[in-house]
Amino acid sequence: MFMLHYQPRSEVYADARLGLVIGKKQVKSAVRRNLIKRLARESFRKQRAGLEGYDIVLRLHARPETMDRRHLAGEIATLLGKLRPRQKLSAKTQVSG
Repeated sequence: MFMLHYQPRSEVYADARLGLVIGKKQVKSAVRRNLIKRLARESFRKQRAGLEGYDIVLRLHARPETMDRRHLAGEIATLLGKLRPRQKLSAKTQVSG
């Protein structure tokens, strides 16, 4: 039901940023759109430390069948959890090639 778009930022140590796209076509009620946004922001806040160095856009792709908070939050958390932390190159790390 959600699609996750991401792009690595040029600064590896930069904080992650989140953008949300919850269209009126999928969820007519503003109250329900705001609920989805709150759930997404909370899930992002909890996982933010492992996501640094990314710009992330979470887009609602299909109309939710039910507005079950646990189901929505679980799906959002699963998508964000699939992003791997970026590797940080230190001065000691040597690149062979």
